[in-house]
Amino acid sequence: MKIVIRVLLTIAIILLAYVSWRSIQGPIDFNTEVAKRDRAVIQRLVDIRTAQVALRTQTGSYTASFDTLTHFVKEGRIPTVVKVGDLTEDQLEAGMTEAKAMQIIRSGSEKAIKAAGLWDETKNGPQLVRDSIFSPVIDVLYSNRHNFIPDSLPFVPYGNGTKFEMGVDWLITAAGYPIQVFEAKTPYLVYLGDLNQKLLNQKIQEILDRPGNRYPGMQVGSLDVANNNAGNWE
Repeated sequence: MKIVIRVLLTIAIILLAYVSWRSIQGPIDFNTEVAKRDRAVIQRLVDIRTAQVALRTQTGSYTASFDTLTHFVKEGRIPTVVKVGDLTEDQLEAGMTEAKAMQIIRSGSEKAIKAAGLWDETKNGPQLVRDSIFSPVIDVLYSNRHNFIPDSLPFVPYGNGTKFEMGVDWLITAAGYPIQVFEAKTPYLVYLGDLNQKLLNQKIQEILDRPGNRYPGMQVGSLDVANNNAGNWE
């Protein structure tokens, strides 16, 4: 009988120790996994913002369509200016500006270029060269992302195929000017839903209890306020 009691006590002690360990380790494991997934989601939202800003620069408008955004990243081209040569201090002091110089050079008149002192005898050509070259969007915007896949833009990491919610709208600024805005977002439940439900609910409730209209998830941009396309993690 004593042996049975000892065994039961040993088991009880082990179980109690395990429960105590889990009560400490559980939140640590949860927060570690949340941080890992948050980083992946934030990076994807930054990639979306990068593409949207470039698209608006090119076309004058954001898009609410991931098909349009993905096609732009895969097939679009961005102009970049190649700059060769600079004006000398003497030329600048004499009142020459780069705009004036390029106007003369683009006239194509060698005589006018030489008369303005903008001919480089060493290279037998104009002193300044300003040309636009068009490079693939993906090479310009994501040159440091070796594993970047444009088709992944719409999808939430760890979201089991769920797409980000994305929209575009117009707001009126305090000065009375219209401004186009966009937002892309996903709730925590989409990419954290398979984790500890109690801890996840606590995380969500903490967000909802904060002052202001806080979004319980990750979001970049806003359809409600002009926030310069900031992310809610920034």
